[in-house]
Amino acid sequence: MKQLIKHLLYKFAPELTTSIVSAKGRAHSHNVVREWGCGPINQKLISHFGNSVITGPFENVILTPMTHAEQIGPYLLGVYESELDNSWATILQGTYTQIIDVGAKFGFYAVGLAKKYPQAEVIAFDTDWWARKATLEMASANQTSNVQIKGFCTPQWLMQNIRQDAFIISDCEGFEGALFSPEVVAKLTTSTLIVETHDCFVPGVCDRLRKTFDASHVVEVVTMIGTRRTPNVDLNFLATDRERELASQEVRPDQIWLLCLPKNGGNAGLTLQTH
Repeated sequence: MKQLIKHLLYKFAPELTTSIVSAKGRAHSHNVVREWGCGPINQKLISHFGNSVITGPFENVILTPMTHAEQIGPYLLGVYESELDNSWATILQGTYTQIIDVGAKFGFYAVGLAKKYPQAEVIAFDTDWWARKATLEMASANQTSNVQIKGFCTPQWLMQNIRQDAFIISDCEGFEGALFSPEVVAKLTTSTLIVETHDCFVPGVCDRLRKTFDASHVVEVVTMIGTRRTPNVDLNFLATDRERELASQEVRPDQIWLLCLPKNGGNAGLTLQTH
């Protein structure tokens, strides 16, 4: 019943629903971080390693003070969503003049991509005021003046503003089914995408999107099974096994992503990299 209600809310009041879900998710994440006692661990990690990401696809991204409310260990240690390592190895071989991050959180991906593609227009969408403020702080500290910050990304905005050979990353808490409608996907034939799907909010959305993208893209389903990387640095300066575990533990349920590689356009030659 709750899933049905949420599905209807996304359909008839998408901006309000997405805003509420996003803010509740952020508040829950911050509460878990406090309950786990991650604040002191964050400070120990920063004292030991500094405030820049030490490895991974987005090495050297500076993590700013607002991000410390999150569990920043996985980001700092370079293992955040490391299930996507092969996907990023593929994506970063492409050329993009427009990069869109839907559900930017504190701007980790938006800012990281803006550093790698300084000539690209990077647009970070998030309906949560805290996320927009944190993204602004991140963009300033990392000197990524090519980042624009906006609130709600609509299907109409994508259809009207998408450029040839764009890259889109989406984590919009269940709204992806409405955002990437067949009409929108028809405009994205040269776009490269990573879409996090949320069957927990909208049952069947992953399979529906996979089938929708299949005509214009090569679609790879990425799961969390056996693909997560562990930190490759010595964490023995942390006092206990529990602290070392929490240093890289993420506040998230099981996730599934769709990597969508275009069959047409300037990035049509991209193929999934494996290590």
